[in-house]
Amino acid sequence: MQTENLIEKLIACWPTRRAFAAEVGANVEAVHKWARAGRVPADWQAAVVKAAAARGLTFATAEWMLAVHDRSSEVRGAA
Repeated sequence: MQTENLIEKLIACWPTRRAFAAEVGANVEAVHKWARAGRVPADWQAAVVKAAAARGLTFATAEWMLAVHDRSSEVRGAA
């Protein structure tokens, strides 16, 4: 069963991945990787949450980011 890629959906809230990368301070190649993987590296999560808040994306809180990256739920789902 494939799960919904919430990170890709978050990134799609920007007009382009290049715009997202610029607001977060990352390079666009990294953003492409994040979107494909459905994960943002821990070192970048705070910057992504701040950029989302600046855009008014109220769903993308720190708690939301933690829930998206919660590997224990993946383990439970696989059992």
